Amino acid sequence: MSTARRAAARMAAACLVCASSMAVAASVEIHPAGPEVPENLLRIELRFDRPQRLPFDSRRLALLDARGDEIPRALLDLTLPSSDGRRLTVLLDPGRVKRDVGPNVDAGRALVAGETVSLRVLDEQPGRAPTVKTWHVAPALSRPLEVKAWRWRPPRAGSREALVVDLRAPISSTGEALIAVLDGSGRRVAGRTALGPNDAQWRFVPAKPWRREAYRVVAHPDLEDPAGNRRCAAFETLRASAIRCEEAGAGGAEGAEE
Repeated sequence: MSTARRAAARMAAACLVCASSMAVAASVEIHPAGPEVPENLLRIELRFDRPQRLPFDSRRLALLDARGDEIPRALLDLTLPSSDGRRLTVLLDPGRVKRDVGPNVDAGRALVAGETVSLRVLDEQPGRAPTVKTWHVAPALSRPLEVKAWRWRPPRAGSREALVVDLRAPISSTGEALIAVLDGSGRRVAGRTALGPNDAQWRFVPAKPWRREAYRVVAHPDLEDPAGNRRCAAFETLRASAIRCEEAGAGGAEGAEE
């Protein structure tokens, strides 16, 4: 091979490497996915399209006010990653969220109803544009999660069409796997789950076709909404974490139909 051809080959290889590195730049999906969050928001979840370097550098995260200034002491300097490094839970300081607790008395809540806030997530590679998610702040959500209000229509027996559950209000995106479908014998039905628009819809596609029998949708006791409210206790409840819930069945239609 001539010198010119070898040089051209090296340049082509370098271009491929460059293009490859550009292609793997991480993208991130931020939850809550809707346009607003409650004043007492407790957690945010980041879903990356590829694993992140752990431990995650919390300096990549900032909660900003409407002017673009960072809200001081809003986020805990602690992130909770999934085992594969693709999901990350970010906690707002619970002491500022819960009323009449020391940090809340001293500094108030980080979010204020009626204002606008944004989460900025810097890319692992310096110089790349950050990902920004903006929310309107709604009044605090301080009531238990209303599982019994959920509604759905039965899927067709013999099909693998999605069971779509209207949750009536957003749940914490970390709770996607804390909802399940049980068959007539009480066994969990295998399948794929996903959250729908604004984290207020839960979708389930069974691994095998639906049978013509009764099915139940159930919620794990640890299921919460974005403000940390569970079915049996609001986050504001005194000693809420000590209150134990039982597994709950959701209201709505049951069974697969022809």
